[in-house]
Amino acid sequence: MIPEVKIRAVALVLYIFALLLVQFSLIDTGLKPNENAIWLYGGIASLLFGSRIINPYFTPPSGAFINGVTALLALVSALPSVSPWSTDAYVLGTTIGFCATVSLVSILLLIFRPPLSDEPSTTWRVFERAVVSLGSPNILFGVLIASAAWLFHRDAQVEVFAILVTFLIITVFRPVEALFKYGLWFLNRPKPIDRADLIGSVAAHQSPGIVLVRQAEARTIAQGTPMVLSDQHGPLQLGVALNYVGRDEGNLLRVLTTSLPNRLAALHDVNTYAADSMAVSITVTDEDKADIRALQWIDRLCGIVDTETIPEYLQFEVINEAGLAEGSLVEARIGDNQSVIYQVVDGVTRDEVVQQKNKYGYARAKARKIGTWDNDGRRFCHVPWMPRMNAPVFLLEEPEDGPVDDCIGHFPDTPYGVRLNSSECVTHNTAILGILGVGKSYLAIELVERMIAQGIKVVCLDLTNQYDDLLGDFIDPAHEQVRRDALAAAGQGGVAHQNKEQGGSRHRFKQAVYGKMREFMAPADDHYLWVINPAQFRVTKQVSGMYQGNADLAHLTPSEITAIFSDAALFVSQELGMTDEARLCLVYEEAHSLVPEWNSVAAEGDKMATATSARAILQGRKYGLGCLLITQRTANVTKTILNQCNTIFAMRTFDDTGKDFLGNYIGSDYAAVLPSLQPRHAVVFGKASSCENPVLIKLNDQDAFRARFRPANPPREPAPAVIPGVGEVEGDDEIA
Repeated sequence: MIPEVKIRAVALVLYIFALLLVQFSLIDTGLKPNENAIWLYGGIASLLFGSRIINPYFTPPSGAFINGVTALLALVSALPSVSPWSTDAYVLGTTIGFCATVSLVSILLLIFRPPLSDEPSTTWRVFERAVVSLGSPNILFGVLIASAAWLFHRDAQVEVFAILVTFLIITVFRPVEALFKYGLWFLNRPKPIDRADLIGSVAAHQSPGIVLVRQAEARTIAQGTPMVLSDQHGPLQLGVALNYVGRDEGNLLRVLTTSLPNRLAALHDVNTYAADSMAVSITVTDEDKADIRALQWIDRLCGIVDTETIPEYLQFEVINEAGLAEGSLVEARIGDNQSVIYQVVDGVTRDEVVQQKNKYGYARAKARKIGTWDNDGRRFCHVPWMPRMNAPVFLLEEPEDGPVDDCIGHFPDTPYGVRLNSSECVTHNTAILGILGVGKSYLAIELVERMIAQGIKVVCLDLTNQYDDLLGDFIDPAHEQVRRDALAAAGQGGVAHQNKEQGGSRHRFKQAVYGKMREFMAPADDHYLWVINPAQFRVTKQVSGMYQGNADLAHLTPSEITAIFSDAALFVSQELGMTDEARLCLVYEEAHSLVPEWNSVAAEGDKMATATSARAILQGRKYGLGCLLITQRTANVTKTILNQCNTIFAMRTFDDTGKDFLGNYIGSDYAAVLPSLQPRHAVVFGKASSCENPVLIKLNDQDAFRARFRPANPPREPAPAVIPGVGEVEGDDEIA
């Protein structure tokens, strides 16, 4: 497109040449400067320069002053050629008076112009309007040329005709500009569109970013088909086909729109598209797609942002269901450059009336914001705000980097992982909740391995006896057998005592546990794992007062045995002093049996025992003591400990109590998907997680985890040692 200023400059040159040609060929005196050339010089000086260069659209008071002075000077030079008090003198005087009046009023307007902050008076506006109209080049020099033609050329009809016709052609018809415009129109005129490329006409706009196209022919346009959309009232746009919606007039193609990049506009002759609102398909190369995100990612397009989206949750209309499921990651853009990842947590089918009784049914997915991926920090970072309405939503593209070895799990079907801080897992406590057979124990085994690799000692209170097998690489069997036999011997027997608390074998067993716990926690001891089954010890307690030298004895329940180990762990940790780092983790496997809720106890003594264990966990954090709690019955485990668990792994669960409790941690949306979670999947949230929000992940396969983790973190192999039998612990009063 040629700029208009260039067209006016070319027209000016051609008009000057035309004026000179008329003066030279049709005026008697030719180009000789005299009164016969006043029309010529006046026309060139101001008519052409004023109307084509200086003030082509509007004549301000300053322009009117220049035009008036220029015309006035040209007319004054003709005074000697006119007889005084003649008719010609009156004509010339009137013309000079007109030009002088325009000049005088213009200069007065400039002198008395009010400040920009003040409103001009009505008088000033009236005179300004008159000067702007009468001081334009066409009016002012039209009067000058008409006067010159009368005064100096009226006896030569050919000259008068030539002067007036030339003036009219230049001012009214503007032939040069008209020819340029016609030529440009001819060169840029819309060319016929190939019928095969024509998709149809734009029927409606769904602002922002969506248009509906009524197809010209009955054919199916594939999702992702690129096209150019023309608009009478706006620039050309790039469109990408989405899907169809029904109307009374038939199906309409819904098209996602974006700006047409300069690169693509340069590669295609955009002038071939008609001015009417139409959609025309175009061919896009792989090189073009690399610069246009909407085309580059079209294979991953799964939906568009829908209503009710808020900063924390994305609602999007599903366009392509392939690959979508609970836990899938999708990507949308917030602002210009922020690519933000969301995790699908729910879905629902909806319909809406699009016209009269026609309905448009679709699926709408709900996704929770995860954040933007920080590849250097290997974590997700929070991003504020939300995407715009109708913005495209894409299934997440897998990055080139593989899984991260230190991740506890990965988002389903992606290598994006979630890391866990083992020390914070202990100091701020961790719970694994879910029904039987979903992988709780395997997750606990992995967490124990990670803790040991960080130098954290672990005591597993396990009623299932599976930790001995699954963590056998970390156990010295001979050492464990000697320790187990020593504790079993301390718990055997027991006699009645006048002091009820001293009766049975509980006091002796408690002393032995404290002694073994002190040995286990000693810095010189290179054993990091101690697996205990509380049900294997036969420890007695006195449950009644002495009567005729006898009293009733009863065996301690697993919950009471657990309380002894928990209390010993707190006591020894306190001896070692305060620390911010984790020292010792108590693993409560089948926690609903070891630390039950008060209304779920099997024996009355379990209430006091659970309170003792809970006290150890509540006070243990500042001494590096914490717990890993595993249960399949959330309702039956003590909430005193569960509420202290700052990191939660929520696996498949069905009971309402469990879902309501977890809903307070992970949100109602994630709690709602728990009944349908697949095995080895979990919603994780808490201080130890590398993600700031709850996320649904697929947990590591145990064999694959060990194959990656153990080469850099081989099991610690303590040297076998023979441990003496049970010895008395000094300071009995402290631990009685």
